[in-house]
Amino acid sequence: MPKFKFFSLFIGLIFASLPFVYNSCQGGMLGGKGFTSAKSQSSKCKIERGVYLKSDSKEYQSQLQPSPFDSQKIQLGEALDSELNSNAQQKASANATPDLKQGDELSVVVNNRCLQSSDSLAPLSQVFVSSEEMIYDLEKQAYHLKLERDYSGLEFDELVNMDDCIVGVGWEKKYKLMSSFNDPQVSSQVQLAAIRAHEAYPYFYGSSGGMAKTGSPPVIVAVIDSGVDWQHPDLNANMWSHSAGIGIDITSLGSSAVDYNPYDISTIGHGTHVAGLIAAVGNNGVGVTGVMPHRAKIMAIRTGRIDSDGDLEITTTYMYKSLQFAALNGADVANLSIGILSAGARSDATLKAGITDAVNAGVVVITVIGNTGSGTAGDVARNIDGVNYSSLPAQYSTLQGVIGVGSFDTATGNKSSFSHYSTTYAEIGAPGAEQGLTGILSTLPTSLGSYGKLPGTSQAGPLVSGAAALVIGMIREAYGADPTPKETERILLASALKSGPLSSYFKDGNRLDLKSLAETLYAEYPKINKGTELVSSLGCQ
Repeated sequence: MPKFKFFSLFIGLIFASLPFVYNSCQGGMLGGKGFTSAKSQSSKCKIERGVYLKSDSKEYQSQLQPSPFDSQKIQLGEALDSELNSNAQQKASANATPDLKQGDELSVVVNNRCLQSSDSLAPLSQVFVSSEEMIYDLEKQAYHLKLERDYSGLEFDELVNMDDCIVGVGWEKKYKLMSSFNDPQVSSQVQLAAIRAHEAYPYFYGSSGGMAKTGSPPVIVAVIDSGVDWQHPDLNANMWSHSAGIGIDITSLGSSAVDYNPYDISTIGHGTHVAGLIAAVGNNGVGVTGVMPHRAKIMAIRTGRIDSDGDLEITTTYMYKSLQFAALNGADVANLSIGILSAGARSDATLKAGITDAVNAGVVVITVIGNTGSGTAGDVARNIDGVNYSSLPAQYSTLQGVIGVGSFDTATGNKSSFSHYSTTYAEIGAPGAEQGLTGILSTLPTSLGSYGKLPGTSQAGPLVSGAAALVIGMIREAYGADPTPKETERILLASALKSGPLSSYFKDGNRLDLKSLAETLYAEYPKINKGTELVSSLGCQ
């Protein structure tokens, strides 16, 4: 957390019934367990992930929506791109098959079930059935085809239309990666370089793998905090919304005027800073970018109110209800850059129950280990052992699906001087400062200048929340089902770099690294890769 108080939590009354907004905006697609490449079919090597998914895995089924090939198998009625073919020429209309030249490159969509079940295959299908590209679990698959000779339009039309296994044919086009950002202050976001974000984005949002930059459903991250400047130009497009607003002020529940548009009331813009680190809009020509700049939505939950001393008061009851709201409204991740520090042992059964319920509902919960700056006597970075010194809710990171985060400096790679530590409860480190008390850059309320730097484990936590959201988005898009919170946590920790300087402070010296995270996802969930370059390197025997 930045240099401000960890707020006291106390047990209050839990309402039996709350007027929660329920929004069933989190849909899902049918997906498969894994895939078998043609190269490994004989050994029956299959990568299974169904046991780790939220819903039962099913065989892939095509979505019931119109296909470009429904009316005509061959869609080549356009000019060849001169960058792709030296024989470029204007082709005929969209309703006619143009003449084709040797070397022309095509993308052919094939029904794999047909290839596997037909006793007698047409000439083109004979090429694909022996291809190492084949992914047997896919009902339909696109194959690359480079022509070995010239074809007249009529000849090629007959060749395709006599083949029952061919779904459609189009040009094989080349796309450039669009992963770089034109946000003017992105070069100042040292935390992105420290976790190799720019190297990883082509994997997360590439043309041959990962997620599309637009589409639904989004990954929803609940920012349980001081509210969010939801009108901020770098956040507005990535705000989750429901029929009454963009989130909720939990403290207003039960009043005559429930606030469903919770603006940030922190004097330092804490919630807005956290939201920007997670999902500031990328490549929009404005400001900065978040860890998950596309396909993420911020659910703003203001979980405290200003007390008589001007401090943000957050209670157990507010926290519990905030987690309920997040779970009931389809949040995938909940970021808790909030906590209480104390000497001796401490627990909060109600908060633990709220976290447990959220995880059981499929929400990954991110907590932070805490930091100095609370103003208490002897305020130094401490080992959080739960006996001599406690940090809540960070100590609930031992629950499966809950991740505890500590801070390291981007300049040195060492633990941040302010960050508390624990090789039990701080399961991974992430950037919380450039060095010392020099914070990392993110969004601030426009009233506070729109952008600024804050240091703290509060800043490290959102980077892990963004990474968890990337894991969910990647697997959801490829498999049509979400990983469980337990599986999301496993992937994040398994992919972490092992840092010697952090090994005495965070579990296994774990350090967040998005490039390593992407590589782990591609290896363990191979359908994420839409190309073929990884098929032969999966280690199946």
